Amino acid sequence: MAKNPKAKTFIRFFSAFLVTLLVAGGGLWFGYLYLFSDMEQEESFSHEEVGIEKEDYHSEDIVNIALFGIDTLDDSMIGRSDSIIIVTLDNNKKEIRLSAIQRDTYVTVEGYGKTKINHAYAYGGAQLAVKTLNQNFGLDITDYAVINFTNMEKVIDVLGGIELDVTETYRKEANKHIGYLAADRGIEADLIEESGVQTLSGMQVLGILRARHNVGGTGARSEMHEIVLNACFEKVKSKNILSYPSIAKSLLSLVKTTLSTGDVTSIGTKVLISGYELRSAVFPLTADQPNGDGGKLINGVWYLTYDTETGNQHLRDFIYDGVLYGEEETEE
Repeated sequence: MAKNPKAKTFIRFFSAFLVTLLVAGGGLWFGYLYLFSDMEQEESFSHEEVGIEKEDYHSEDIVNIALFGIDTLDDSMIGRSDSIIIVTLDNNKKEIRLSAIQRDTYVTVEGYGKTKINHAYAYGGAQLAVKTLNQNFGLDITDYAVINFTNMEKVIDVLGGIELDVTETYRKEANKHIGYLAADRGIEADLIEESGVQTLSGMQVLGILRARHNVGGTGARSEMHEIVLNACFEKVKSKNILSYPSIAKSLLSLVKTTLSTGDVTSIGTKVLISGYELRSAVFPLTADQPNGDGGKLINGVWYLTYDTETGNQHLRDFIYDGVLYGEEETEE
């Protein structure tokens, strides 16, 4: 089934940070729990706080965590959540499933009526964002993690940079954005001096990620996001396991979450050692959108509409049973 390229970019972009964080966090299994001191931790929400009225879908083998990516120009955690991913840890099937919710999905936000789902975080922070997921899709989420997308620059610097093959066209376009970033911050621009295979800094990679014109448009930018994410993941895997604690300490300082030290360590260990399979999907599925395209103008604003009854069931099937509608049809 075809998937929205922009939604695929969101899930790849944020999933890279998630996997990087969890793999590094798994290294703390070796006795470095004190390094979690920089993580901004909050209390888990109660069922009442986030609109959980029943536990029909709850299982001790299934743990759900909401991940929100906030795109702001500073280090604040206030803004629209342009990336929304539900992480499901299935201890029975030994899977980690990532369900990306498209940011323009038309839902009901308590107190604000029908609007785009990414507005919920801007209106009421993590609590309202989690509540919106539970109330619209029939879920039982009480924990979350949030990161500002601009922090991906810091993540790459923590890793010591990543290696990319930069074309001359990409170099020129990236340098424009690097110049804008540097001017906004009042610092010297860390320009890419030449094309070819090289190790790039966080600022240089951020320039690459923001390039669109003259390099193939949004499609090319989506492909570059995937290349960058793969490079991040490969860089983490190439690190000596003894370096994981220091990497995790730096990454965790960029996160606000309700997850405890033990939660992150346990999940990271499962990814690192226990061989949990990683699966992902983007919702609402194309099959649940009118004519395969849920785009609709309502009062002059574009929203992603879908068949809520079947679409929500397909989401729950994937989260709680690991069954993805249409997956068998796409397998050869």
